[in-house]
Amino acid sequence: MKRGFYILLIMCAAIMVVSCDKTKSYTDMLKAQQKAIDRLEKDSGLVFLDDFPKDSIFKENEFVKLEDGVYLNIIEKGNSERAVMGKTDVQTRFMATLFMESSSFGTGTVDLLGPHSNGTHPVEFKYGYYSEGLYSYYYNIFISPGLAAGLPYVGDSAYVKLIVPFKQMGTLGDFQSTGTPVYFEKVRYIFKK
Repeated sequence: MKRGFYILLIMCAAIMVVSCDKTKSYTDMLKAQQKAIDRLEKDSGLVFLDDFPKDSIFKENEFVKLEDGVYLNIIEKGNSERAVMGKTDVQTRFMATLFMESSSFGTGTVDLLGPHSNGTHPVEFKYGYYSEGLYSYYYNIFISPGLAAGLPYVGDSAYVKLIVPFKQMGTLGDFQSTGTPVYFEKVRYIFKK
C-alpha cells in the first residue's frame, strides 16, 4: 500500500513539473504592456490627458485614454458624416508599430499608408463587426475594436493616432494571446459608399 502511495506521489509531482510551462499569465502580460506603454510615452514625448479636449483639437503628442483603454489622438476630424454601427463599411490605411520587445511578434512597423505601401490592400471591415474583413487579406489581423476606437469621435476621411492595448486587438491575430499592444501612428478612415 505504501509503495503504491509513493508511486502515485511521484507521478503527481512529475505531472505538476511538466504542466508548469513558461507562458506569461494575464497579469504578467498586463504589467509588461503597461511598462511598454510607459516607455513609449517617455521615449516619444507623449502626453496622456485626463480629459477629452472640449474642442476635440489635440496637440501632436497628446492622447486621451478612452473607456475601453485605447489611447486616442485626433489628427484631422474628417467631415461631418459619421459611421453607423453595423452599417458603415470602413476602409482603413495605417502605419502601425509593434513596440513590445518581449512579444513573440517582436518589434517592427507595418505601413499601409505611406510612400512604401504600393501594392498593399487597405484593411476593410463593417463598423461593429471585427471577426473578419470584407475581403481576405493578411493585414486583416489588425481588424479589431481597437482599430475602430476612433470612429465615434470623427467623420469620413479622418486621421487619428491610436495606442491599442492587446485586449482590444481582436482575435484575428495573436495579439491577445501574446500580450502585444499596437501603436497606430496614423490611421485614415474612409467610409465606403
